[in-house]
Amino acid sequence: MAKSAAQAVPPAASLAAFPGGVLSLRPWTPAAASARGQAKAAPDETGRSYLLQVQGEAMSQLLEAVMPMLDRLLLQKTAEVRERKLEEMVDFITGQMVVPSHVDTQMAQRLAQRHARVLNEFGYASAEQLAEANHSRAANRSALADNWKKRGQVFSVRHRDESGRSREVFPLFQFDDHKPIKAVQAVIEAFGEHKAAWKLALWFTSNNGWLPGQARPVDLLASAPEAVVQAARHDAAGSAA
Repeated sequence: MAKSAAQAVPPAASLAAFPGGVLSLRPWTPAAASARGQAKAAPDETGRSYLLQVQGEAMSQLLEAVMPMLDRLLLQKTAEVRERKLEEMVDFITGQMVVPSHVDTQMAQRLAQRHARVLNEFGYASAEQLAEANHSRAANRSALADNWKKRGQVFSVRHRDESGRSREVFPLFQFDDHKPIKAVQAVIEAFGEHKAAWKLALWFTSNNGWLPGQARPVDLLASAPEAVVQAARHDAAGSAA
């Protein structure tokens, strides 16, 4: 069974066996085809061709049944990636062409100052630093923080370091002894997709009329977490209305 890809493969490429021993794959060569009594002409001279060997008749039938589906999925995924790349390219070109107004520049400066105040007051850590603080043994030093983020327990913001490189960092007010504070997850769930990461950070660190004395949510995470969660639900309901 042959499968085409993008370019010619050196004849010396070796056999690859998949875990389980059911499938084995080798690049197509005239010698390999001759050994199996097949035609010596490559199935597709414009691409890369392979010989796929399947152990067992049942597995062969299953593979033949799923190949059309796999072909459709690959085409769909390729189209999605191409569309996303095109959108990124358009966004980049647009960003180079659009000249911000004086009002836009002032607004951006004020927002940048607020971002800096949050990080300066509460501090921040990278995923690698959180792994180190929690004595994580994972080879991937970002895995611990990434898992917390995927489960909605914490959030990260983008921040430019001294070299000007944009990095993902985690504001430290959402941690107790470098472990996620439970109320933060409830707040994230309350807002759902309504607040971007930096807006969420500013919500935590701004005075809130739903809290006693218009306190900042960040100041009550330890002493009154339920009040913070209720304030988030009130604000989320208002922004969704």
